[in-house]
Amino acid sequence: MMEGEGSATAEHRTAEEVLAAFEALSPDDKMKLIAVERKFLGGTGRQKGEIYREALCRALLGERHCPRELPVIAFLIQTMRSIASHDRERQSRQTSLDPDDMAMTEASRLSTGLASDQLDPEEHLLAKEDAAAADAVAKIQGHFEGDEQCQMVLLGWAEGLRGKDLRDFVGVDQARLDYLGKKIRRKMDKLYPNGWRQ
Repeated sequence: MMEGEGSATAEHRTAEEVLAAFEALSPDDKMKLIAVERKFLGGTGRQKGEIYREALCRALLGERHCPRELPVIAFLIQTMRSIASHDRERQSRQTSLDPDDMAMTEASRLSTGLASDQLDPEEHLLAKEDAAAADAVAKIQGHFEGDEQCQMVLLGWAEGLRGKDLRDFVGVDQARLDYLGKKIRRKMDKLYPNGWRQ
């Protein structure tokens, strides 16, 4: 028995359960995973499909444990986000340790960073706000245990999906999406009466 395997099976899915749940995903759900992965690739040095495959491998090898109450698609998206974030941090550290980079002026370093990310200052500010929103989404996601559609809406919001992209991601029409959005907002207002950014 692998270390931690006993506790993982009580609260978390086993590797076999993750594999079965993954294989049971519809082709549309698997395409959603690939589409979300594309949003994570920037600044990672990865190619299309690499983060997706690594997230699945980590789950199957027991390196990441999927909580039973979390839909497998949501777990894989969170794992991909984590992998991409660590890759960006690693890329950033390698760049800052590069002797050529150390010789650059602060202004040229800033412009190089912006050019490599293809973001202007306004987009950097929006990216920071998106990161804060993603943290808030992760906080409240646990309050929707067992409600897969609400969890998918929250994941979609965290990934910046809106309109048709969000409807396609969740697999609902606009009326249902509006209902789910109101349901989430009502619960957020109840849980965080002073606002979720506190």
